[in-house]
Amino acid sequence: MLTPSLAARCPLTVGSAPIYLAAMHAALPSVQAQVSAADHRPRTLAEWRSNGADYAVDKGIDVGGVVISIFALWYLIRFLSRRIEHRGTVGHDATMHGAREQRARTAAKLVRSLGRAILTVVGVLMVLNQLDFNISPLLASAGVVGLAISFGSQSLVRDYVTGFFLQLEHQFALGDVIRIGAVEGTVENITLRLVYLRDASGALHIIPNGQIAQVTNLTRSWGRVAVDIDVPWADADRATVAIGRAAAALGVDPAWADALLDPPRVVGVEKIAGGAVTLRTVARVDPYRRDDVARDLRARIKLSLDAEGIATFAPVPVPMA
Repeated sequence: MLTPSLAARCPLTVGSAPIYLAAMHAALPSVQAQVSAADHRPRTLAEWRSNGADYAVDKGIDVGGVVISIFALWYLIRFLSRRIEHRGTVGHDATMHGAREQRARTAAKLVRSLGRAILTVVGVLMVLNQLDFNISPLLASAGVVGLAISFGSQSLVRDYVTGFFLQLEHQFALGDVIRIGAVEGTVENITLRLVYLRDASGALHIIPNGQIAQVTNLTRSWGRVAVDIDVPWADADRATVAIGRAAAALGVDPAWADALLDPPRVVGVEKIAGGAVTLRTVARVDPYRRDDVARDLRARIKLSLDAEGIATFAPVPVPMA
């Protein structure tokens, strides 16, 4: 109610009140029409018979637009992941044996996995919204459920957080040979929660990321071959020459040119014990071909020692009293 005191305090507002009320009365029918048009879902069987086809066509178009948008974004994510993989294949150092390429493949895989999960959740919510379902309770419930999961499944959350930082810091990638605790093997798959390792016997080890306290990467940048040979004390000098000859022959072999980063060499006496002298031969190699180089080096050393008539040291058994 407009009192004289109110009119005296707010002359402009009170004077303009009829204009504002007239504008609101004029706009009210259009607002009501828009609300009724937005909520035109048939409620009864008679409404479905009269307007059901039009409603289905309209909602089909809306849902189709959402689905097309989701698929367009998915193809964009796939394109970005392929670009990431492509960038990893160009310009990397040959001595790294494609370490950059492996990191790129790992990053691309994580981008696809994360993008697929996000698009699935967002797509489902948008489709429900287009079908006139009220998704506010779903969002509120999702928040409550997420909070409950964060408290009740702390190990699961730790797995995801650790997996994220493992990949962010590039501690290992697909194809790397790593050691986690007592398990050593080749990384076959990586997710934000799990690491899949295939050991030398073919067994597959599945390790939650939250349980990883220390990672030893055996194939980062370069590897080292170390071959120890025990020979009798008296034959140590001749054995050193024979082993050095075998190492030099492997170093000039063209078949191993791309695997050897430094030629193999005899570093000398590693240990003396019980009448035996341990001679060590080392070589810096491509980490992914370390075992192959070590096998061939052992075979060449054996042939060279056989040619010199030198047998490896065997301890003399002590007779039982």
